[in-house]
Amino acid sequence: MASIKSPCDKEECCIAASLALYSQRMKLVSRFAVLMLAMLTVGISQAAPESNVVNRIAATVNGRPITASEVRARLAPYFRELMLLYPRQGPRFNSELVAAKKAVLSELIERELVLSDFATKGYSIKEDQIEDEINRRILMQYNGDRSEFLENLRKSGMNYTEYRESVRKEITVSAMRGMRYERGIPPTPDEIRAEYNATSSEYRDITKDRITYSKIFIPAMDPDDPMMTPEDRYKLAVRLKDDIEKGKIGFAEAARQYSRDMHAQNGGKWPSLQRNELAVEFANVVFAARPGQLVGPLMDPAGFTIVKVHGKKLAAAPSLSNPEVKQKVDDAVRRKQSERRYRQWVDRLRDKAVIRTFI
Repeated sequence: MASIKSPCDKEECCIAASLALYSQRMKLVSRFAVLMLAMLTVGISQAAPESNVVNRIAATVNGRPITASEVRARLAPYFRELMLLYPRQGPRFNSELVAAKKAVLSELIERELVLSDFATKGYSIKEDQIEDEINRRILMQYNGDRSEFLENLRKSGMNYTEYRESVRKEITVSAMRGMRYERGIPPTPDEIRAEYNATSSEYRDITKDRITYSKIFIPAMDPDDPMMTPEDRYKLAVRLKDDIEKGKIGFAEAARQYSRDMHAQNGGKWPSLQRNELAVEFANVVFAARPGQLVGPLMDPAGFTIVKVHGKKLAAAPSLSNPEVKQKVDDAVRRKQSERRYRQWVDRLRDKAVIRTFI
């Protein structure tokens, strides 16, 4: 990876290490597009995160603006997952959306606080570092499909230049934190081992995970029954899941009777699949479920899906003897140890700053 340009050569190695930690700790953001069909009576326009506002200022930090579009872009993954969890919306959906919005705005304000201090030190991020991080995200979140990434970016209301600037700021904040607070006393071997034991799954190649599940697919529109609306089909999916959970009907029987899936006559059971054979967003949902758990109904433009997870075989975690893994674990320990001091620093920056919020 490229390093940061710095007026102080002595800090180059620590900056590079903090950037490496940044890349490691970035979590996969679920992109599950829970697209409510226009034909459904469940309206999402009221709950959508200010989709009618384009260039409104959400907040300012020492005069530096945070736009509503930045808030929407950050909020979009939360919104899609809330739509997945609460397809009928309701009070809990609204309260969690409001809480997520507040958390996102707080994160952006903190980012600007750190950036203000960072800019005064004369540091800057190399351009190829930003491209490396964007390419890493495309690989991990979109299976390397750049066109899909750009299409989703367009739907979020951001252009590539704006997204690139957002990534630059995120890397900068992480680097600034690393330079100030993640050096200190090296972790002991026992601390590194304990951290590895607790987080080893984060270092494995998740694309090699395997899963077996059964699926019931209810199309939004069925040519054999044109009188049923998408809303009716959704209610059918909800009722089927409820009946299966109550033992009124077995999953396999329900699949044979109602599913329009290619494996319906086999009770909906699919062969073992590797994670990278599934759409990224679908994989994130089903791999998060416990064996035996029912998931859904999940909604997409084609219809509604109920999944029963049978089993998962997760890829093995790399050994701690791997130098790269050991360095990542070392960085993670340092980060946890520095959390209190970092928070105190941010609080001091916040106390001295002029912050105004408008949403």
